[in-house]
Amino acid sequence: MQSSILVMVRGEGMTFYRVRVPFPSGITDDHSSIMQRRATRARIESNRGRAANVRREGREIEQFELLVSELSASMARVPAQGVDQEIQTWLDKICLTLALDRCAVYQRTSPGGPVYTSHVWVRPNSSTIPPLPRNFDAERLFKKTAEWVLAGNPFVYARRSEIPPEFRVSDRISERYAAKASAVIPMWAGDRVIGAASFGRFHSPREWHPQLLERLTLAVRLFGSAIERKQASTAAQAARAELALAQRRSMMGEMVASLAHELNQPLGAILSNLGGLARTISQGNPDREIASRAVSNAIEDTKRAGEIVRRVRGMFSGGDSNKIAIDIGALVGEVVALIGSEAALRKITIETETSTSPRFVLGDRVLLQQCILNLLVNAFDALNDVRADERNVTIGIAPERPGWIAIAVRDNGAGVDPSVVGKLFEPFVTTKRGGMGLGLLVTQSIVEDHGGKIWSKPNDKAGTTFTFTLPVAERKRANASRRTSPKH
Repeated sequence: MQSSILVMVRGEGMTFYRVRVPFPSGITDDHSSIMQRRATRARIESNRGRAANVRREGREIEQFELLVSELSASMARVPAQGVDQEIQTWLDKICLTLALDRCAVYQRTSPGGPVYTSHVWVRPNSSTIPPLPRNFDAERLFKKTAEWVLAGNPFVYARRSEIPPEFRVSDRISERYAAKASAVIPMWAGDRVIGAASFGRFHSPREWHPQLLERLTLAVRLFGSAIERKQASTAAQAARAELALAQRRSMMGEMVASLAHELNQPLGAILSNLGGLARTISQGNPDREIASRAVSNAIEDTKRAGEIVRRVRGMFSGGDSNKIAIDIGALVGEVVALIGSEAALRKITIETETSTSPRFVLGDRVLLQQCILNLLVNAFDALNDVRADERNVTIGIAPERPGWIAIAVRDNGAGVDPSVVGKLFEPFVTTKRGGMGLGLLVTQSIVEDHGGKIWSKPNDKAGTTFTFTLPVAERKRANASRRTSPKH
């Protein structure tokens, strides 16, 4: 009897038919049995492979979920200035966990602005993975993909053949930059896209499980939130710096009279010396000693005038914040010298009280000068109604607690108006005629940016004391500052 087998034959559309097909002559039941066993083994092996893949994917997803939980906690703790380093660290961990070859983070400089590559990770010791150049322009090279992702859509493929035709690029660009499997995730910060992150494998295709992509999207969103916080901190610092510069320049206008008085002294001496020299020359006086002395005096007075201008330019020019170890006693002395003419015009005596303890603090020289100058000007204004021979301002420098130094400015004026005592450090609160109400706000902002605090307290007899604290510089920094600090 001739053997036969049942097969499924497709008809029209999606219709299938069961058809019994006889074996060709020469094929026995034994042959049929062997073929059936082989087919069964193939199905079993295939099922085993699929099961192993499912288990492997499950372990990978479970491991990655734990990693994202740690990432969330880490990003919540990191300060704004440490965000970039933290992202680089976690990019490394993510890529190694998912067995990827190259990952990158891209950011917009501003809403609608160009995109730049801010972070890149490439598998170590792999020379076959194409690096991203510094000037890599994803928007130009992968225009359609960049537009799609920056509109808030993920772009994912397991192998290059899956890339839709409208998203494909030239073979040259693809071979140089495109991965064999890639997931490009939009980076959200709140309700806006501020960039993207790409995750690629270059040596082989890779399947992206939907649950894994969901966790990867969360990780990129955590990156976006941290970057947004860093950008907000940077913008706030820039705004504070701009406000501080505006306030310094406004104060410069108030001090024009005293600065003119201070400059008049060396300029007048220069004129007198050169005038005397001119008369000596015109009279044919051959006394070289008199001429030499006149020229030397003119040179010294020119240096003195230049020093005054240097101090003013250093105080009222803008610049980046640069925190270094500073001798706070010397800094106070510089500010007192700067404002000395104003004190003389107002008939105010300035005294400085310092302790023998180390006086090096960690801070920005120009900004701390401004703090002290702001408080001194306020103290001067508080003495307007005090008798000229009783106007005193004292600057005290002493340890406040371990690791901190306190700088106090005390006057013996009328004290703070009770109506503004609780609002002294709020914007636009002032008792001065024509004042902006920004001096104490700027001072508080600078002090807090240095990690310190500022407060005011009425004196027992008369006047007010404003005190602020600064962190003591580490001994190594202080020693380095002593070696490199300029001579004044």
